[in-house]
Amino acid sequence: MTSSERRQAVRGAELRFSIPPDPRLSGRVRHELMAFAREQGITEGDLADFIGAIGEALANAIEHAHTNEPIEIAAWVIDDRLFASVQDHGVGFPLERTVTKTLPEAYAERGRGLPIMRHYCDVFSMRSVPGEGTRVTLGCHVHRATHTQAHHCA
Repeated sequence: MTSSERRQAVRGAELRFSIPPDPRLSGRVRHELMAFAREQGITEGDLADFIGAIGEALANAIEHAHTNEPIEIAAWVIDDRLFASVQDHGVGFPLERTVTKTLPEAYAERGRGLPIMRHYCDVFSMRSVPGEGTRVTLGCHVHRATHTQAHHCA
């Protein structure tokens, strides 16, 4: 991604790109999001949990969208808040399936993604429409080089 693909929006800095639904590209997404955050002066200590939560959203999109349509990733900064969204154009699902907010038992192999996203972010929003896809939006307060009063995501 070139710097020209990153643009200043009225609300603050913004990054947008898309990838095919391929788990081998998860590292690229992490790299792009971390580079964007660093450009905004966000401290690395604020990023680990947030990037992990975005990784969960991306993994869910790759596994559950059941489509070859690209997954859209966006990130933006407003003041001392970092937001990101992951949107697929897949099968979607009824949201009542996502009511649980607690982690499943320690050795459970499934069901950890949404509770992890909720736990590590100040903002969690999900919109899913059967037949149209799912968008997860996450956000957290971050430290920026120009701000002295902020708190961590977790």
